[in-house]
Amino acid sequence: MGWSPFKAIKPTMGETDEKETAPAATTNDTSKPETPQPTSDGPEVEAKETEKLLGAQDEPEVVVPEPKRSPVVEKPQTKASSENVANGEEIINMPEESVAGAGEKGKKDGETADATKADKPNKVQAEEREVKPKKVPAGAFKLPGFFNKNKDKPKEADGADNELLEKNGGENGGEAKDKAAEEGAAGKVGEEKPKRTGGFFANLKLRNPFAKKTPTAADANGDGAATADKAGEEEEEKDEVTAEATDKPTGTDQQAGGEPGEEKKPTEEEPEVQAPKRGLLEALRVPLASIIPKRFKPVASGDPEDDIELGKTPKNRAGLASMETLDDSLKDADTKDTVDKVGGVNGTDAEALVKPEDKEAKDKAAEAEEDAQERSLLQRVQAYRCSVDDIAIIAGVVIFLILVALIIAFTFVGKSEPITAPVRDGKYIETVTNCGRVEGILEDGSFAFRGIPYAVPPVGPNRWRAAQPIESIEHCWNGTLKAHNSTPVCWQIYADGKVDGAEDCLTLDVITPHVRYDNPLPVVVLVGAESFTGDSPGKLRPSTRYARARDVIFVRPNFRLNVFGFLALEQLTKSTHPPTSGNYGLTDLIVALKWIQLNIPHFGGDPKSVTLFGHRAGGTIVTALASSNKTSKLFARTWISSGASIFPGKPLADSEKENALYMSKIRCEESNCLMEKEDEEILDAVPDVWRRTFPDLPAADENATTRHEWLVLDGNIMQQHPADVWSADVSNNVRYVIGSTTHEAHNTKLHLKYTEWTPELVTRHVNESVVGALGLTEEALRRYNATYQGLVAMVSDIRTICPLLTITQKLQSSQFYVVSQTGGELGIADVDSDVQAILGRYEPKTPEQRRYVSAIQQLFYHYVSHGEIKHELRKKLLDIGQDALPTYNTDNCLFWIKNDVVPRYARLD
Repeated sequence: MGWSPFKAIKPTMGETDEKETAPAATTNDTSKPETPQPTSDGPEVEAKETEKLLGAQDEPEVVVPEPKRSPVVEKPQTKASSENVANGEEIINMPEESVAGAGEKGKKDGETADATKADKPNKVQAEEREVKPKKVPAGAFKLPGFFNKNKDKPKEADGADNELLEKNGGENGGEAKDKAAEEGAAGKVGEEKPKRTGGFFANLKLRNPFAKKTPTAADANGDGAATADKAGEEEEEKDEVTAEATDKPTGTDQQAGGEPGEEKKPTEEEPEVQAPKRGLLEALRVPLASIIPKRFKPVASGDPEDDIELGKTPKNRAGLASMETLDDSLKDADTKDTVDKVGGVNGTDAEALVKPEDKEAKDKAAEAEEDAQERSLLQRVQAYRCSVDDIAIIAGVVIFLILVALIIAFTFVGKSEPITAPVRDGKYIETVTNCGRVEGILEDGSFAFRGIPYAVPPVGPNRWRAAQPIESIEHCWNGTLKAHNSTPVCWQIYADGKVDGAEDCLTLDVITPHVRYDNPLPVVVLVGAESFTGDSPGKLRPSTRYARARDVIFVRPNFRLNVFGFLALEQLTKSTHPPTSGNYGLTDLIVALKWIQLNIPHFGGDPKSVTLFGHRAGGTIVTALASSNKTSKLFARTWISSGASIFPGKPLADSEKENALYMSKIRCEESNCLMEKEDEEILDAVPDVWRRTFPDLPAADENATTRHEWLVLDGNIMQQHPADVWSADVSNNVRYVIGSTTHEAHNTKLHLKYTEWTPELVTRHVNESVVGALGLTEEALRRYNATYQGLVAMVSDIRTICPLLTITQKLQSSQFYVVSQTGGELGIADVDSDVQAILGRYEPKTPEQRRYVSAIQQLFYHYVSHGEIKHELRKKLLDIGQDALPTYNTDNCLFWIKNDVVPRYARLD
């Protein structure tokens, strides 16, 4: 019999299953509703056929005989055969080039097939299955790839119509079907297997022979044929849509149950279904599904979520390595899904087709899923065991979140508005103190609070008593204190003999650039006085402009001077407890420092960064405070400019005896008499030898031991000599910066002694002093020139600079400097050159002077802000001219020290 590609009829397992009439299969598994009902006309096939097929799947083969698939498989001769076609026959999708002439040849083949079937109704005919050897292509081994195609699987449909197998069958389902067909053909003895030629049917799709339709109630009642026919047509339409979307077939299909050769016209009868287009997200999910393994729940057949391409099959099957194995993968998936879902094949339960290991694994997975659903989230979290990778991932996420939080905090907190006090009417601002609210005023870019009381007024019974902080409400004020104007200074005698001041004078001024509580600023406390008798604050007046420019807060307290502040008398010692007298001005400053520690945060200051800045007699007072044990933790550092180096070394009783002269001048014998005296009377009684003296070369008859000392060892504030305190200082931190200027001794009295200072006058003036008496005039004039500038430099070294140098040599935590930059009409570095430049009142007129101002300001404000001198200058003897350099020459000081001039004749304030 000649072979034609349109004549061969493919008897599949689905066909034999539909035709078998053995009742034993039905009676053995009555609990499986999926078992198909037999028809009256179907041929009988042995029950062991399926077991052979399963066994064939497990045996790897390289060359497999594959049946020749016919594009049309139909038996339209009888009604029974039509029903069987609908239930178990394959609908073939043909390419366009195979459609021409299919009608006539298909009809002829159908007649031949029916005739053969009528002769041998219960055997699989060998001439109907032509097999050729199948070679597994080189790339047929399945690897993860992106060549799976989407496939819809309706829940209730004919498995034979729903499942498609491609011509190049997979490694499992396709080979199993081919082996089943080979065994069926081998049962026909004497039949010759036709050879398959060419790749004409390379793109043909065949139904899965193992898929079986789930029987319905109509099938059990005898209406199964009609229902199966209808279901087959529905599944047929869905199968055609899947085939069109997957392989793009032509519009000609063979209709199951129709006449052979009949064409289906989708343009007229049914609309052509286009393949769904995947979007960008779907395209990205494909490679991610193969890279990142993910477990999916198995879905029912026909669920749109059951997408082979995205790895959502029950086994999460990977893709294929090449296009050559695409059809095999689809065949494998369809065959396995069909076996899992169908109740049985050839009268056998589906459980018989599933391996015991797979069934046990599925049962365990189902139980685990049920347990996971029943358990609460907390229980599942507690039962979870973290691996090293999990811990590393969690740690990385936590660190990342912390970094993000820190970045956000620094970004937004750093840019947040500072917490500042509101400004009223553009110039008034309020803040609080321990005694009530105070109002300041805007001046030159900074806010000034002037005249704020910090201690109990030293009047009446508090005269010649230690200062007392304000702790009672009776010494405070009601409402808001208008701190706009300065208050009177304490009583003092100026250099020209003028007397001014008030006894109720314990107030202070605060100059601050900001009134805020964030980013506190360093505080500089100005202690200025030309002498202990008066002229305070002298040049140390706070600068509103430099408070803003340098971001510092200036505080200038008033303190008692002269006899109101430093009178030590036996009568006063006996009237107080514990018995003591003198150093009242030091107690004023201690109370002021305590007020600063308590209230300066409300003015925007940092209480831990307080610098005492003293000038002239104020520098001497600062040195005394720094050596007192009553001032610990009240300030951090000191800057002393042109202070004295002579400090009291006498016991309190000796000082009281020396001061008995004052009691005779004021005509009092008891302390009560002193308390009743008026302020002016008290000042007028000050002896002339106690008043301020102007520096000059030591006179030949000068007795250093008879000079009046204002500071005393009272046993309270000053318990020992400062030199003894300095010798015990072992701190490595710089807490003292001590210095002066080259011409510190310049004063109007000395300059006006002669109209013009000639070399002769200079030489004569030196010869009349102690220098001349010691025979050192020639050597002194060689070192210092015979000019007024040289004379003033000599006086400065003997009285101030060299004695201060001796102090710094005892202090381990000190820094020494001398300003040598000259200016003014006389071309000298006067006593105010350093403080004027620091506070911004120095008027530079040359580039050298501008550099000097910059150098000393950088040195001072760096020390104030950071608490240290720059490393390259630390603990060096600095010569501050145009720049601060560690080049100060100590030869002159060593000369005076060697000849016992220094510190014997050092200045005493």
